Formats: sequence, C-alpha cells, structure tokens
Amino acid sequence: MAGALAAGFFAGAAFFTAAVDLAAAALAGALAAGFAAALAAGFAAAFTAGFAAALAGALAAAFGAALAAGFAAALAAGFAVALAAGFAAALAGALAAAFGAAAFFTAAGFAAAFGAAFFAGAFAAGALVVVFAMRCPLRFAQGRE
Repeated sequence: MAGALAAGFFAGAAFFTAAVDLAAAALAGALAAGFAAALAAGFAAAFTAGFAAALAGALAAAFGAALAAGFAAALAAGFAVALAAGFAAALAGALAAAFGAAAFFTAAGFAAAFGAAFFAGAFAAGALVVVFAMRCPLRFAQGRE
C-alpha cells in the first residue's frame, strides 16, 4: 500500500513538473517571438517613416537638421508602437499556450500568466518613458513648447 502511494505521489509530482516546464517554455517562446517581431517591426517602421520625413523636411528646409530630427522622431514613435504591439502579441500567445496546455489552471500557470502581464506592462511603460525622454529635448531644441 505504501509503495502504491509513493508511486502515485511521484507520478503526480512528475506530471506537475512537466506542466510547469511546458508553461514556462511556452511563455519564454512567446515572449521571444514577440520581442523579435517588435524589433523587426520597429526598425522597418522607423526606417520607412524616418526616410520619408527626412526627405520631405530636407526638400522644404535645411537638409542636415531635418534629417536628424526626422530620424530621431520616427525612430522613437516607431519603437513605441512596435514594442506595444509586439508585447501585446507575446502576452496573447503566452495566455493561449497556457490555456492550451491546461497549465493555466495550476498555481504555476497563474504565476506565469501574471508574470508575463506584469513584464509586458512594465516594459511598455519603460518604452513610453524612453520615447518621451527622447522627444522632449528635440521639441525644446527647436523652440517649440
């Protein structure tokens, strides 16, 4: 009887450990994919918007100042939008993976999901702080308030 109880206990512990590992792997994969997508989209958007803004500004005014300001503003805006979208996708992917693996209904699944949400929110808030820190000196340097 004791042997059967011990075997049942170890089987349950192995299943719980596998579920925790699966949820952690799904979360890590979703966050990595979201971050990679955010970086790729941010660079593409920043390059496209920066090039268009710099070209239009250079034709209208001085080439050097317009190029620097256009690239800086487009890079800041592109990264903010792409990071927010990428982390929203990463959070959605992590939650979907947790639901699919049925690990969301364990304590470890809840902890992983709320950890992902907290990390995504903190990173998005940090990205906004960086964007405003980059844009405000540019506005004051141009004499606009």
